[in-house]
Amino acid sequence: MGHLLLVENLVTQYRTAGGKLPAVQGISFSVNKGETLCIVGESGCGKSATSLSIMGLLPANGEITGSIRLKGDEIVGKSEEQLQKIRGNEMSMIFQEPMTALNPVFSIGFQLREPLMIHRKLSKKEATQNSIDLLDKVGIPNPEEKLKQYPHELSGGMRQRVMIAMALACDPSLLIADEPTTALDVTIQAQIIELIDDLKEQMGMGVVFVTHDMGVVAEIADRVMVMYGGEVVEMGDVYSVFNSPQHSYTKKLLAAVPNVDDESKFWLQEATTDDGSTTSS
Repeated sequence: MGHLLLVENLVTQYRTAGGKLPAVQGISFSVNKGETLCIVGESGCGKSATSLSIMGLLPANGEITGSIRLKGDEIVGKSEEQLQKIRGNEMSMIFQEPMTALNPVFSIGFQLREPLMIHRKLSKKEATQNSIDLLDKVGIPNPEEKLKQYPHELSGGMRQRVMIAMALACDPSLLIADEPTTALDVTIQAQIIELIDDLKEQMGMGVVFVTHDMGVVAEIADRVMVMYGGEVVEMGDVYSVFNSPQHSYTKKLLAAVPNVDDESKFWLQEATTDDGSTTSS
């Protein structure tokens, strides 16, 4: 069985007055159905440029070469019209700050219904019911009432749940989450991470989760891709990367996380419960 997403020799550059500025320099990776790949690194390492390249959402001065295949279909070189049919239907993205991604002048219901009516050709009544079901799926209470509200009337955590509902509206095969918990407090962050992980299991999606936080990586990743200076410096399953990091930059990222040492890799070891049984944390 082929990969859900296969990226080969991706180069992303931005045209500037001083010449072309490289953001991603010849990286290759894959994502399988039902798998979460975390792309991790500090600001400017190329991780967000990678996710925007996959979605075809680079700014006007951006250009890419290489190959990006989703379910075997080449994305590089497609027109904007072709990409619009793929975005939402086959792949969706959750952005870092929902307040800027959601339109402040339209109700939550309008913004949820629109992609359902456009992409899935649902009637307004069908799209409204589908929107209620989506808000319920992402854990928003009283979804019928929330449809009438506007983004500024919701908390940050609720807005991010709405963004996730919008991303899931057309049952995408691939979900890209670009720093989706950065603007949230730690309790809400944990809830959103758990929600994305649960939805991945329910829907069998592949997930690309972009973050700078190795603590988040430990919670959600199946595999980890560490980026530095636009290049991949380390890749592997989450256990190998956390227990036996090979690159000095990966080691520095791990050293910045509290309690990461040889004797307290708390998220990767079995924790003993009150009844004496063990569970992976």
